[in-house]
Amino acid sequence: MKRSILCIVFLCLIAIASAQIVKQPAGSKSVGNDQQKIDNQLANKFFQEQDYENAKLVYDKLYKNYHQNNHFNQYIECLIRLKDYEEAEKKLKRFIQDNPTHYKSKADLLYIYSLQEDKKTKADKFFSELLKNMPDNSASVKSLSSSLRNRSLNDKALLLLEKAEKESKQGEHYYMERASIYQAMINYHEAFKYYFLELDTHPEQYKNIKNKLQTLLLYDVNKSITEEMRIALLKETQEKPDNVQFAELLVWLALQEEDYDIALLQSQSIDRRIGNQEGQILELAGICLNNKQFDIALEGYEYVYNKGKESPFYGEALAGIINTDYNKLEDRHTYDRKPYENLSKTITQAYEELNSKEAPRLAMIQADIFAYHLDKSDEAIALLQQHIENTFDSNEKSKLKLKLADIYLYQDEVWEATLLYSQVDKSMKEEPLGHEARFKNAQLRYFIGEFDWAQAQLKVLKAATSKLIANDAMTLSLIISDNLESDTTGTELRRLSRADYCIYRQRDDKALPVLDSIISSGNETSVPHALFRKAELEEKAQDYNAARSHFMDIATRYSYSYMADDALMHAALLDQNRLNDPGAAMENYERLIDQYPTSIFAAQAKKNYRKLQNR
Repeated sequence: MKRSILCIVFLCLIAIASAQIVKQPAGSKSVGNDQQKIDNQLANKFFQEQDYENAKLVYDKLYKNYHQNNHFNQYIECLIRLKDYEEAEKKLKRFIQDNPTHYKSKADLLYIYSLQEDKKTKADKFFSELLKNMPDNSASVKSLSSSLRNRSLNDKALLLLEKAEKESKQGEHYYMERASIYQAMINYHEAFKYYFLELDTHPEQYKNIKNKLQTLLLYDVNKSITEEMRIALLKETQEKPDNVQFAELLVWLALQEEDYDIALLQSQSIDRRIGNQEGQILELAGICLNNKQFDIALEGYEYVYNKGKESPFYGEALAGIINTDYNKLEDRHTYDRKPYENLSKTITQAYEELNSKEAPRLAMIQADIFAYHLDKSDEAIALLQQHIENTFDSNEKSKLKLKLADIYLYQDEVWEATLLYSQVDKSMKEEPLGHEARFKNAQLRYFIGEFDWAQAQLKVLKAATSKLIANDAMTLSLIISDNLESDTTGTELRRLSRADYCIYRQRDDKALPVLDSIISSGNETSVPHALFRKAELEEKAQDYNAARSHFMDIATRYSYSYMADDALMHAALLDQNRLNDPGAAMENYERLIDQYPTSIFAAQAKKNYRKLQNR
């Protein structure tokens, strides 16, 4: 009862306001605009609340006062929702008579006929008239077909486009429109056919079509769309071998599915056919490297390298080979010095074949080898200083300084390290490298127990553009704040930071007793962190079962901890990649997705889960 009275009051106010608007002098336009805005809000509110009866009245008033088509469209929508088809038909016929080029209203009238069993004949007759008096330009054809599609009159829209194509004097095609309609009908075979006809006819549409295909893959739960897309693309590449764009789409699709070997084979095939693909192959090799597909990455780099020094990408390929070899060694966590010594010799020999762009990159790898694997920190420092002096590119110089600072910190030269971090932070302030430098400086202060200074820097970094830096900053900030909250003296936090610093400096034998003592203390705040660090050390030592056990301990006993989602991800990756237990991996991915949907790891967990599911 109260609601009805309120609606009557609102409508009365609208009637009064409308009458006032009519009487407003010419200078009162802003008053009318304000009233229109109020009425719009009221009508939209009624519509959203599914109070179509009152929404209809307000939209009708709005149309009569302002003669805007969107108000009429909403008025008709209310009549359809109320199933007042007779009134809707009457209003639409009158409107179409006054607005013969308003194609949405024609689609709406056809839709109303199709909703009524006794008016099917009328619908067919009206559509025949539409076809007979079809618009004579492509923009109008597209507008009408889009309006028909929006009313799910897909068959009618396709017939319209087919007729328009046949009668087009300019040879107009509507491939994209047809593809969109078939996609809406979940007829992907036909959708791909017309997307690819459009690409063959208009190569400049490549990016647009790739985006359309990308959107389709987002809804591909059981991989049926992907497989159909693959078959369609293979057909196109076979029938149109000279059209490289179809082959490039096959490479792109393989990358979406993480079929890196297929992507590389396809890229090499394109290069052999038309050449000039070295840059793309190197980019693909880099993607493989980032995803730890070392053998495929090496194959890509070696393919370009074997073309010889005539290739402008020769040096980049050589640097890629060395970088891949180094990352492959690091992933094995080997303590054998011999392979690192051999790689260092390879780098020394390679300097002669590299230009100024690749040399600093290899110098940083060699510095890592010297400092962390061959106990030659002084040589590492000298090498980096030499390249800093000879490098003029500000970005490369900053990278070299960061690497030098890392080695100084590894050597416990704290003030040398913080000076370099500060220099990079200042020179690259709003760049990702600057954010990285600031984080490393904050981490350094955490290591040496200057928690307030560290927190001040971390607070700024939480809003960093780099998600990884922002997440690392958030995690370290929480470690500091939570531990200081539970122990204002900072005693437990100092033990944690000391253990973390030992780990950073590869003094694992000194870190482990500290971690064990923290774990045995039972402190709810510090134990999850200590368990996580211990698990990482066990993983590094290739004791994968022990590492998994500790990661799962965090996820189970400390599920509320900010480290729980990270621990679950680590456990799942161990299950998948080290312990050969895909079932357990899927279970952990699923748990992460369900319990921590906003986690930074959720997207990768979904991707890995789907990959295992479709094995």
